[in-house]
Amino acid sequence: MKRMKKMKGTLFVLPAFFIHVVIVLVPAAGMVFYSFTNWNGLKEPEFVGLQNYIAMLSDSSFFHAMKNNLVWMAMFLVIPLAVGLVLAVMLLNIGRGQMLLRTVYFLPYVVGAAIAGKVFATFYSPYSGIASIFQSLGIESLSNFAPLGNGRLALYAVAFVDNWHWWGFVLVLMFSALHQVDRSLLEAATMEGAGPVRKFFSVTIPQIKPTILSYFTFIIIASFTTFDYVWIMTQGGPANATELASTWIYRKSFISYEVGYASALCTTVCMGCLAVYLVLAAVQKIRGRDGE
Repeated sequence: MKRMKKMKGTLFVLPAFFIHVVIVLVPAAGMVFYSFTNWNGLKEPEFVGLQNYIAMLSDSSFFHAMKNNLVWMAMFLVIPLAVGLVLAVMLLNIGRGQMLLRTVYFLPYVVGAAIAGKVFATFYSPYSGIASIFQSLGIESLSNFAPLGNGRLALYAVAFVDNWHWWGFVLVLMFSALHQVDRSLLEAATMEGAGPVRKFFSVTIPQIKPTILSYFTFIIIASFTTFDYVWIMTQGGPANATELASTWIYRKSFISYEVGYASALCTTVCMGCLAVYLVLAAVQKIRGRDGE
């Protein structure tokens, strides 16, 4: 009887496992294989061993893209979490209109990247965007404001758009986590004379740490797969100022047709993300075992 139940469970997950193998594992194995070849996607791949990985060590553009990725990751680890968490706490104390506000805040998340990217690219345009508004108002110092054409501002301008799209989802995530906070602990802290700030950092934050840690894990991995907003708005420009690992890999694969080299870059990034995931998963497991 128990064997039959196990067999039913196996048969139940088998279709999903098969889809995972076909869609994820087989392409991943192919990527690793092609990373050891010289291949342009058309001719027969030529095995070159570690040559692609050695070439990667002297690829300054790739390291520049990775540096941009780290800046991007830092912004997304802090800004959406801070905004989403603060607003989630505020929403938790609102009676009427809570559902309406949650819906309004979540709306940017359902807007397609192509639409949002094009709209904000127009907004940033010096001819049809905010610069023309400044010019019409007579603010000459800002009449040439064009962040997508400024190498120092372009990355932050694109990140702002992705933050605008992303923080509503973080708000909903944090709002759900706050509902799991033990109210009796908050009441006990109040009776002990703790103020709102002290309760937030000493009671609320420790109880939602698993959600925050899961958010960190997701953002670290997602930061290295970000592609759509950057490619739609700047295509990595100006002068590689917004180049990320994903856009550089795309450029090498589908523009330069260096598919073997792009596979090596992609494998390296994936291994890095896997290492980070394993470290964070181990930390979460240790904290859970210790009861923290």
